[in-house]
Amino acid sequence: MGFYLLENENPNATLRENSKKGYYYPRRSRDIQGIVVHTAEGGKEALGIAKYFAKTDTPASAHVVADDKQIINLLPDDYTAFHIRGSNSNSLGIELGYFASDWGTDKEYEDALIAMAAKWCAEKVELYNITPRRLTREDWLAGKSGFISPAELDPTRETVPGMNFPWEQFFTLIKGKAYRKAKRQAPKWQGKVFYLEAPFMNGADIEQWQDAAGGLTVDGIYGRKSSKRSMEIQKKSGLVQDGMVGPQTWYATFGIVEE
Repeated sequence: MGFYLLENENPNATLRENSKKGYYYPRRSRDIQGIVVHTAEGGKEALGIAKYFAKTDTPASAHVVADDKQIINLLPDDYTAFHIRGSNSNSLGIELGYFASDWGTDKEYEDALIAMAAKWCAEKVELYNITPRRLTREDWLAGKSGFISPAELDPTRETVPGMNFPWEQFFTLIKGKAYRKAKRQAPKWQGKVFYLEAPFMNGADIEQWQDAAGGLTVDGIYGRKSSKRSMEIQKKSGLVQDGMVGPQTWYATFGIVEE
């Protein structure tokens, strides 16, 4: 699974050091402290929002966009997206396909959207040791780990994701998915995320995962068949089907059940 804004360069944006045009930096200057939750304010379809980021002349981007049916990865986690003034370098940005003023008007869609977003966020909670809690601006500036809204961080300019955003429901889902334990002893995840890139990633840890995943040539190379197999495991385990092997997909492969 690729990253939409790397595969679809924005012709209006600056040429970056990765030789692609986009509103982002292909690096980070600080560690990830937490996740900033946005509503995109541009419709309910994730693909439409991704297309907007790929053509806008406004310097804006995010790491991921979600709707009620899918997640579209826009940028790698180790890239700096332009999504929140003053805190781009130490945050991940998720855009939800919705409007800040609409919460409470379409429960079926909202439930599906929050569930989809929670799957992605649960993976990041484990990956970066983010505390699943809502932060104030003061908390964030003090360096605490957690989730925050643009309205909290930049109140003179932002109102998203809206006063009626269902934070309690959101965190309940994240906590329910974030911690899982093995039916049997599984090898410890070593902190390396496998994903499809050119040239292909390789290593002994990939070989170990391939052996557990089954149906693959155990060669230690994370190619298209490995990515496809990881999505099959993710689907079966109720995880985001992004083709990347992080901690949840690693442990799911070795036989994981929710606690």
